[in-house]
Parts: sequence; C-alpha cells; structure tokens
Amino acid sequence: GDHRDLHLSLRRQRQMCIRDRSNLHPSTEMLEKFVSGDLSVGVNLAISAHVEMCDQCKSAIQEIELRTADQWTNAESSSPAVYQADTASMIDSIIATPQLKEPIEEESEVGSIHMLDRSVKLPKVLAKAASEGLVWKQLGAGISQADVKIDEEAHCSFLYMKPGSQTPVHKHQGTETTLVLDGSMTDELGEYGKSDFIFRTNNDTHQPRTEDGCLCFSVLDSPLTFTKGLARLLNPINRLRFQRAVGRTLS
Repeated sequence: GDHRDLHLSLRRQRQMCIRDRSNLHPSTEMLEKFVSGDLSVGVNLAISAHVEMCDQCKSAIQEIELRTADQWTNAESSSPAVYQADTASMIDSIIATPQLKEPIEEESEVGSIHMLDRSVKLPKVLAKAASEGLVWKQLGAGISQADVKIDEEAHCSFLYMKPGSQTPVHKHQGTETTLVLDGSMTDELGEYGKSDFIFRTNNDTHQPRTEDGCLCFSVLDSPLTFTKGLARLLNPINRLRFQRAVGRTLS
C-alpha cells in the first residue's frame, strides 16, 4: 500500500530527472559567477571539468563572455575617460610586474585514475589538480576517497564507489557539488552518469548508491551529517576530517 505508493513516487521523480537533463548542469547563475570569478576554487574546478565534457555549457559560457565583452564596450562608449584611465592603469600594472625569463617546466600530471578493471581519463583541470599524486583512503562499505588540497574553504576529493555500494543516508549543513567522472549512481532525486553536475543544498537528504561503480569529484563546503543508524556515531569524525582537509577549525 503506502510503501508501494512511495516507491512509485520516487520512481516517477527519477524518471522526471532523467527526462529533464537541464538540472544536471550548473545553473545560469553559477556559470555567470564562474565567468566573473566569484566562486570558490573547488567549485570553479568542478565547473571547469564539467565544461570540458559538456558542449552545452561550453556554448553557454561563450555567450556569457560575449555579453560581458559587450557590457565593457558599452561602458567604454558611455564613459571613455574613466575606461581609458582604468585601461592605462591595468597596462602600467602589467608592465611593472617582473617577467619570468626562464620557461616554467610543466608538472607531471595524473592523466588517469585506475579503478578495478578500468582506467578513467581525467579532464585536464582535474589531472592538473591531482598532479602531486593521490592517496586513497578506505571509508568503508566499498567507498574510497582521495583528498585534493586546493581550496581553504571547501573539502575537495575524488570519491570512488565500488559496484553495489552505497553511502549512509546523509544531509548537508551547506552545499555539495558533485561531478560524475565515470560510471553511474542514483539517489532519491535521480540517476546520474558521466559528466553530470549535481548540486545539493542543506534542504537535501539523500543516499547515493551505484550498481556498476562510480568515480566522482566532490566539493563540500561543510561536513556531511549522517542521519540514520549507527552511521550517526561517525558525525564527529566527519567534522574532524573536514577540518583537517581545509586546515581550519569550524566555529
């Protein structure tokens, strides 16, 4: 009765999410903030990697950049004296900056991540972020995590879920940005595959699971809170792990 109705309701929600792929990309507002540089380092990285895999968002960013350029042009024509002063100041700043005489050697990159019987090629920006190497830690229940220390405000990591695994049910104190790099996973709100960009807020409670395995890049701006069973005992550890990852104590 009630259980069957709930199951059908969740199934309909998942089907709606699959049909409407628009919610599996960064929002227009997010892309605008990405172009203007108003997002955290970790979220910027996740969007950059998504754009490498998504022609739709690549085109959207080009349109935003064109609009921004038009706004600059209009600003120039409406107040040329102010614009020219700003431009002159910027040029002076560039000239005053010491120029490197020797070419910089590019760091060796981790181009792929090897999981079980498959090798996953990383988007270029993530390969660069992982260039110092990845140290994988077992979180239990078939889930492994490798931290990437690139953001002082957020916990960034690669997350691998073995086939048939699932995370504990959890909610977010802040936001969670997830980019699927390989495989697929589901939760109460939908089904997700390679290149899908998933944004969760403190209004969401969910339990990701995978049938065939899934590799993701994750950005958390606050610790996860497990909400059911014995997993709740791990919440203080989640908080400590987040503090270590970002190098600061939570208030």
